[in-house]
Amino acid sequence: MDSVEQPLVHVDHRGFAVDEAVAFYERVYSSHDIHIGEPAAEGFSWRYRAVGDDDVTVGTSSVAARRWGTVEPGDDYVLAWASAPGIRLDTGSADPIEMQPGVPVMYPAGRAFAFDAAPTAQHVIRFDRSFLESVAAAREGDLPAPLRFARDPDPDALHRLRTVIAGAAAALLDPRTDRDRRTALNTTVAEAVVDTFRAAPAAPSGLLSDGPATMRIAQEWMVANARRPITITDVSEAAGVAVRSLQASFRRHTGASPMHFLRQVRLHRVRAELTAADPDVTTVAQVALGWGVGHLGRFSGTYAATFGEPPSVTLRRRRTV
Repeated sequence: MDSVEQPLVHVDHRGFAVDEAVAFYERVYSSHDIHIGEPAAEGFSWRYRAVGDDDVTVGTSSVAARRWGTVEPGDDYVLAWASAPGIRLDTGSADPIEMQPGVPVMYPAGRAFAFDAAPTAQHVIRFDRSFLESVAAAREGDLPAPLRFARDPDPDALHRLRTVIAGAAAALLDPRTDRDRRTALNTTVAEAVVDTFRAAPAAPSGLLSDGPATMRIAQEWMVANARRPITITDVSEAAGVAVRSLQASFRRHTGASPMHFLRQVRLHRVRAELTAADPDVTTVAQVALGWGVGHLGRFSGTYAATFGEPPSVTLRRRRTV
């Protein structure tokens, strides 16, 4: 395996004290500027529930009072939707986001923003930054980079996203869900978010700024040559470093190996091609072999574990939509 199994996140915090709620939400939002005003008619209470792993966490936050303040940029991309009207994001900008009940929006990414919220609940899906950037990059055959998101997603795409979330929510919120199942659902939801909000690099794509130049060279070379049969020796020669040094660099900066990065690129490119292909004239084997897959049986198992379905199901779905 390329990494150690991730510990499960399972939190459920609640209370009736305003000061306690302020301190908690300032930790959640890396902020020193959270304020809570007059409580709702039934009195003040708050609750924050979340379940997930290092890649995706799903939760609900409810505060029985108006609150406002500043959310600082963190290590996550956040998708959220409100249970009732009254939440405004980016209130300091010329074009604030008015959250509509049940309609997912992305929090402004990469910068601090102000908010103002009426007493209501908010449902949240937090994506680890590197995880969502990797999904977006692999689907486009690109390199991971900070993402920007469309403010005006297509209504049909939003409907599909809501359907995906509805189908995955029960399992993602259940701490007993099998890790392989959770991993597949994480990827399915992340793909839907990337597609719905047309996630794209906020700047020219490349390696994270703290990564060495050799890693960027290696990633660029693997993306450009993903259709070819590639060995770790090929990658190290292209990057101009020893195999052991390249592997150590990838482990240190991404937690995985160079060949894991290549497999992810191939998996997502195969998935994108299968989604668009005509099942009457295309086979899974043709597409997979075209992307440098050498062992079809092993590939099918990895594909199913990643996306929650065999590649043949992805290909056949085009006939039914």
